[in-house]
Amino acid sequence: MTTNRERLQWYLDAERKILNQQAVETAEGEKMTLASLATVRREIERLQGLIAREQQGGRRSMIRRNYLE
Repeated sequence: MTTNRERLQWYLDAERKILNQQAVETAEGEKMTLASLATVRREIERLQGLIAREQQGGRRSMIRRNYLE
């Protein structure tokens, strides 16, 4: 199983290759092109957020959960 950091690195590499007009293929065999760039960037932002929350020890979600209770 891959970690969020490994997935983030894959997407960062994919973004760089797409910008250099190089071929990128997912594990499922899907070809990614310049049209896929927005999707790649959204996933990069999502993974960066997950990693940031992991580094904070999930503190934000704990605060939010306590607030709602």
